[in-house]
Amino acid sequence: MAKDLSDNESDFAALMPGVKRLDNDRINVYQQRLQKPVPAKSRVTDDKALPDFSSLSFAQQGQIDDSHFDHGINRKLQRRIRQGLLDIDDRLDLHGYIQKKAVLELSEFIQYAVSNRFKLVIIIHGKGTRSSENAVLKPMVQHWLSQQDCVLAWCPAQPKHGGSGASYVYLRQGSISD
Repeated sequence: MAKDLSDNESDFAALMPGVKRLDNDRINVYQQRLQKPVPAKSRVTDDKALPDFSSLSFAQQGQIDDSHFDHGINRKLQRRIRQGLLDIDDRLDLHGYIQKKAVLELSEFIQYAVSNRFKLVIIIHGKGTRSSENAVLKPMVQHWLSQQDCVLAWCPAQPKHGGSGASYVYLRQGSISD
């Protein structure tokens, strides 16, 4: 005769004191990360200051390349970035964000990364398989990255880092241009 679920849980709780049952099956691994300080003058508070990516048509989204490397990056470094062989300084997960919030988070994260002299970061944007039509965040992130002077390169991550649902972003050392 099988025990019901509550008996199994009480048996497990007795064997594992101090272990709490999770309310959901998703774990926020970034919860422990320190809050990144963002200079007050760089914070965007007005929605009108944020770019509107909703006007990007599917044809325009298709024109955005999956990867970009600045002409100053030699082939050996490009290969090391593509293969995920460089140390990753930090990561940003944009799953579940709407476009405006994602742009704001992305902007603050890149400013934080550049001010801390990070070279390689990962942006997790997802593949867009759950979107009703086309991927939303992936082309938006790539378009935004293409407009940033501090971004020297980006390309899809290796499967161990998220595959095509994430991008390696190689940053320029130095100050952020206003």
